[in-house]
Amino acid sequence: MKNIVYRNHDRYAVKRLLMEIGAHQLNKECELMKLPFPKRLGLFYIESSDDCVYLVYKYYDGTRKIMKLDRYELPEAGWERISLE
Repeated sequence: MKNIVYRNHDRYAVKRLLMEIGAHQLNKECELMKLPFPKRLGLFYIESSDDCVYLVYKYYDGTRKIMKLDRYELPEAGWERISLE
């Protein structure tokens, strides 16, 4: 069975979300996951599955889900349906 996720790569929406999260909170989440602090805006995206919405970053060794976005305001437009196998 294929998993269906929705992804949002809109730079403006991601930038607004990161400003709402704040650098301190993002740094804290990265430390908990033992990940380096992300530096490039273009490598972020938002991913929504059946169970949760995540902030994702493409590191050099693969993509990592940095944090859950349950309590933040999500964008309405710019979502793409992706079928994972």
